[in-house]
Amino acid sequence: MSAWRSIKWKLIIMYLGLVLIVMMVSGTYILLSLRNIELENSRSELELYAEKISEQVLEGDMDDFQGSLLKTVTNVFGIQGNILDDLGSTVASTTVLEAPYPMYSDKAIISAMNGEASFSTGEKSIDTFGLMKEWMSYAVPVRGETGDVEYIIYTRLDAGDMQTSLNQTTRTIIIAVAIALLLAMCMGYIFAQTLTVPILALTKGAKNMAEGNLHQVLKVKSGDEIGQLTSSFNYMASELQKNISEISKEKNRLEILLHNMSDGVISFSKYGEMLLVNPTAKVLLGLESTDMDFAGFVKEYNINAGVYLDIESEPSKQITFPVGNQFIGAKFTPFYNGVGRMEGVIVVLQDITEMKKLDDMRKEFVANVSHELRTPLTTVKSYTETLLDGAMEDPEITTEFLGIINSEADRMAFLVRDLLQLSRFDNKQVQLNIVELEMNGFLSMTVKQNRIHAEAKNQTLTFEAWDTPVVVHGDRDRVGQVINNIVTNAIKYSLENASIKISIEEDDTYYKIKVKDTGMGISKADLPRIFERFYRVDKARSRAMGGTGLGLAIAKEIMESHKGKLTAESKYGTGTTMIMWFPKQKPVLEEISI
Repeated sequence: MSAWRSIKWKLIIMYLGLVLIVMMVSGTYILLSLRNIELENSRSELELYAEKISEQVLEGDMDDFQGSLLKTVTNVFGIQGNILDDLGSTVASTTVLEAPYPMYSDKAIISAMNGEASFSTGEKSIDTFGLMKEWMSYAVPVRGETGDVEYIIYTRLDAGDMQTSLNQTTRTIIIAVAIALLLAMCMGYIFAQTLTVPILALTKGAKNMAEGNLHQVLKVKSGDEIGQLTSSFNYMASELQKNISEISKEKNRLEILLHNMSDGVISFSKYGEMLLVNPTAKVLLGLESTDMDFAGFVKEYNINAGVYLDIESEPSKQITFPVGNQFIGAKFTPFYNGVGRMEGVIVVLQDITEMKKLDDMRKEFVANVSHELRTPLTTVKSYTETLLDGAMEDPEITTEFLGIINSEADRMAFLVRDLLQLSRFDNKQVQLNIVELEMNGFLSMTVKQNRIHAEAKNQTLTFEAWDTPVVVHGDRDRVGQVINNIVTNAIKYSLENASIKISIEEDDTYYKIKVKDTGMGISKADLPRIFERFYRVDKARSRAMGGTGLGLAIAKEIMESHKGKLTAESKYGTGTTMIMWFPKQKPVLEEISI
C-alpha cells in the first residue's frame, strides 16, 4: 500500500488544510480590516484638512487663496490641498507655488460639482515630479449665499504608503501562515502518530494472528478509545487462543480416538469427496491412497445393495461385503450441519470375519448335532417299527434288533453326555479337584491301561519317563480323560504295526507331554480345525469307529481350564504329534458359576 494512502498522511493533510483555511480566512479578514481602517483614517484626515482650508482660506482673504492655502497645516505627511472653482479649474494648490496650477479629473470632483461631498480611492494620476501614483481623494463643495456651488475644496493623499503598509502586513501574515503550517505539520504528524502507531500495531497483530501467532500481547499506551480497542484485541487474542486450544485438544482427542479405534471410519462429503479415513479403515479395505471418491468406493468393493450418497431420508444403512478372505460390515450414516442440512456420510467398518465364522460354526454345530442324533434315532425307530410289525415272533431277530437299538441308544447317551460336559465348560460350571500329579507314574499307568488295545492292532505303545519327578497340578480324572482320549485316538486312527510314543519335555513355564504316532497324519487345511466341535477329518471312518467328534474339543476345554493348552503338529502321511502343555506353577482357577 502507498504511504500517501496511509491514514497518517490523510490526517496530516486534513489538519494542514484546516489550519491553512483558518489562516487564510483570518489573514484576509485582518488585511481587509486594516485596509478599511487605513481608508477610514485617510478619509478623516482629508476631511479634516478640507475643513481647515474652508475655515482658514475661504473664510479669510478672498484675494490671496494661494498664500492662505500654503499657510494651512496638516498633521499627515504627503496630503495635498486644492481650491477649485465651480467649473473644476484649480485656483489655488499646495503642490505648486504659482500659476499655472494643475488640472484634476476625479470622480470626487465631479460629485462635488454636483453639490455632494465625495471620497474616492484608486484614482491614478501623475504628480508634480511626473510619477504615476495612486491617490485617495476627497472633494467637498463650498456654497455661496445663493446656495450654488462657488468653490470646491479638493484634498488628496498618496495611497502608496498605505499600500506599502498593507503589503508589509500581508508578508507578515504569509510568514505567519507558513510558520503555522510548519508547526501544524509537526503537531499533525505527532497527532497522527498517536492514532496510526496503535492502528499499525493492531494491523500487524491481526496479520500475526491470521498466521497463527496467538501468544502476542500488544502494549496499551493510553486509556482512550484506541487503548480500549487494544485491550479488546488482547482479550480477543487470549479468548481465541483458549478456544483454538480447546478445539485443538478436541481434534487431537478425536484423531487419537480415530487412530486407535478397532473399527474403520471413512467420511465422504455430500459431493462424494473423501474427507477422512483412519488407519484401521485402510487396513480393512487394503487402501493405499485416499483419493477415492464415493462412487469409486462403491464400485471398487462392488457395493450394490442400494447404497447411495443422498441417504438423508434414512437414519442409516448397514451392509456386508467381502474384501479378500475377510468379511466387512459397513454402516452408512448421514451427518448434518447446524441448520439440519446433510453434509455427507460417515461409513463405520467392522471386521466381522470371526463373527461370520462363529455364526457358520454355530449353524454347522446345530446341523451336526441334528445329524448325529437323527441317524441313531432313525435306526432305533426303524428297528422298533420292524419289531412291532411282527419281527418279535422270531427270538433271534428280536435279540439282534434289540442289541442294535441298545447300541444306538448308548451312542446317543455318549453324545448327550459329551454335549452336557461341553455346556458345563462353556458356562464355567465344572468344579476341578486340583491335586499334585506325578506324571511319570500317571503316564505309565495310562500306557498299561491302553497297551492291550494297541497290541490288538500289533501297534507299539511306549513311554519314555523323565529323569526327574514331573509334578503338575490338576484334576486327576480330567487329566486322565485328556490323556486317555489322545492315546485312544492315536491307537484308533493309526494303522496296524504303527508306533505310538509318549514323552515329556519342559521349558521355563510348561511341562509338555507329547503323544506321537506314525499314522496317516492330518492335512494342513484340516489341522487348525481338529479342535472344533463335531469336526472330523474323515467323517465316515470316525462314525464307523464310534466317535462323536467332541473328544478333542472336550480335551481342549479341560486343558484351558487348567491354564494350559492343547496343540497338534502333523504332516499328512507321516503321523501326528499331540502336545499337552501343563503349567509348572499351580494354576489360579476362575470362580465356578452355580
